[in-house]
Amino acid sequence: MDKSERIRRVIRGEKADRIPVAIWRHLPPEDATPEGLVKATVRFVRRWDLDFVKAMFNNWAFTLDWGNRFAGYDRSEGHVPVAEHVVKAPTDWQSLRPLDPMRGALGHQVQALRMLRDELGSGIPIVATVFAPLTIARNLAGDAVYQHAMSAGPHLHAGLKVITETAADFAQACVEAGADGIFLAVQGATRDALPPDAFREFGLAYDLPVLERVAAKTWFNILHLCKPNLRFEVARDYPVQAVNWHDRSPTGPSLAEARAHFSGVLIGGLNHAPGGAFHGGVPEEAVAEARDALAQTGGDRFILGPGCVIHLGTPEANIDAVREWVGS
Repeated sequence: MDKSERIRRVIRGEKADRIPVAIWRHLPPEDATPEGLVKATVRFVRRWDLDFVKAMFNNWAFTLDWGNRFAGYDRSEGHVPVAEHVVKAPTDWQSLRPLDPMRGALGHQVQALRMLRDELGSGIPIVATVFAPLTIARNLAGDAVYQHAMSAGPHLHAGLKVITETAADFAQACVEAGADGIFLAVQGATRDALPPDAFREFGLAYDLPVLERVAAKTWFNILHLCKPNLRFEVARDYPVQAVNWHDRSPTGPSLAEARAHFSGVLIGGLNHAPGGAFHGGVPEEAVAEARDALAQTGGDRFILGPGCVIHLGTPEANIDAVREWVGS
């Protein structure tokens, strides 16, 4: 069955020929250039015959041209940590100006996506990673962004308006370059970040325009809820086809629990975290996780995948075992 049709059937709540499966990780150091990112992504996707592609854009691409400075690659996950945040005081939000998504670091990601679509063809869905506006703001200021939300709201709102314009423009450019949807990465929907009303004001209110910008031309948009202690119930407020989160986290929710809050496609089941079976166990334990995920969901509106980016040291034998269990 065509991979796009397999995913479409799952979205419609119909039975496919098998459970779809996808994994994703950063691809250093090749991901430093569009050509390298495409080459590494194609190799990764074809190695495990994945059912959709999450375009793993460089995390620095969303803030580099606003002035953030970055250090070397993280040796565990492969992302690039921030060395210096450009926003140091609440008034700094006022200095942000919209970025052109076709130029600079963002433009390189759009170029990579267009090349990726040309290389892979139309038979496999591609979702473009897009950081939510509040997530981008956190990258610009660190956790101080949450303090700014509570004590300097007007300044942060000014910055978020600019960030949202840029994020929406970038999402649109990715769709025009061949993406079937976006993977909206949201970090603020946790009990450790903001109270519920504040998240709706500074998070959800700015996330929705990004999704609305691409809604008419996409069919596979994914909400990624990052970090522990989630307020998972916010998922029902997002007009997306699927939601992804660390369902194996001690703070949950599990796949079975999540169904009460979200009627669309659930993506998860594989514990990507250090010490989890997929990352730190043996192949039999990784397959056991996949079996448990199937039992929790009954395979209904479910895609097998990790709760977040997998670590660079994830054993290929574990990936092979899970992929073999899923079938061809």
